[in-house]
Amino acid sequence: MTDPGERGIPAHVHDEAGRWLARRQGEVAADVERAFAAWRDADPRHRRAYDEAERHWRDSLMLGRSDIGRTRKLGRAPFLMQRSTHVGAAGLGLAVVLGLVSAGLVQPGGPFALVSPAEAAVYRTGVGEIRTVRLADGSVVTLDTATLVRVTFAAGSRRLVLERGRARFRVAADSRRPFVVAVPGGEVVARDAVFDVSVTEQPARVAAIGGPVDLRSSGPDPAAGAQRLAAGQQAMLGGSAAPKPISRTEARWVSGMLGLDATPLGDVVAAINRYNDTQVRLADERLAGLSVTGAFRARDPQEFARAIAATFDLDADRSSEGQITLSSRHSATVSPSRK
Repeated sequence: MTDPGERGIPAHVHDEAGRWLARRQGEVAADVERAFAAWRDADPRHRRAYDEAERHWRDSLMLGRSDIGRTRKLGRAPFLMQRSTHVGAAGLGLAVVLGLVSAGLVQPGGPFALVSPAEAAVYRTGVGEIRTVRLADGSVVTLDTATLVRVTFAAGSRRLVLERGRARFRVAADSRRPFVVAVPGGEVVARDAVFDVSVTEQPARVAAIGGPVDLRSSGPDPAAGAQRLAAGQQAMLGGSAAPKPISRTEARWVSGMLGLDATPLGDVVAAINRYNDTQVRLADERLAGLSVTGAFRARDPQEFARAIAATFDLDADRSSEGQITLSSRHSATVSPSRK
């Protein structure tokens, strides 16, 4: 179902908005700005598509800007494969992530979609989908791949249940009704905040992107598991460990990218497999310890496998249908500390 406000915007307008957003991230010449202004003002749908694209991109940068973001060379950002301090993606091909972020998130019928308000509803995404839902109170929920959220609003409450997957919640302020997200093991409570909740692992992980978020455990001693996260902090629900800082790259999943910061290859493979029917496998469990930093398009397992193989000198076997197997070309022991 598509938001009525978006129904009149053709897909090619979203594509154009994404291209304009990408062009305006560098040092923009005056004639480019004039051309952009003319395009934006030519049709109200152009302005709406561009504003929507820009909002999604801003969301992905809320925790701060990466080196590329600080230099505003965002057109170079979609695929980075860092090896220590060096970029190892040379020759692997770059694509403009802004086109994916800005156009994909709002294109009806694509892997990303915007759906309409509801007081009580069930929203779900299939493998590879990321969907943005605008709720009746003005809150916005972005569902990651293979995610299911149930929504029930009443006069005195705003309650959602995250049954599987991961979601980002942008909460509209409401002094009368707290915004509650229930998950196995407890619930997350906020009034005016932006936060991620993931139940892809247990216990659930919560990341406060903006504004305070309260965690409430449903364990035998709820008070012991109660915790407040400030903006920029993340924690496991019901855990006793102190909150940790949120990785700026990890918080950008709403853009359709997998952001990684010294992440074990085994975890990266598990993450990218959640988005794709084609599965990546590691032939040697020792490869799982290799450390990966950078960003990958979540829906491109072929490019991911090619980049990992080139960076770590591995073979990528595509002979089995629906599977890519990464294996070492050498019999020597693989060092997990290698980057």
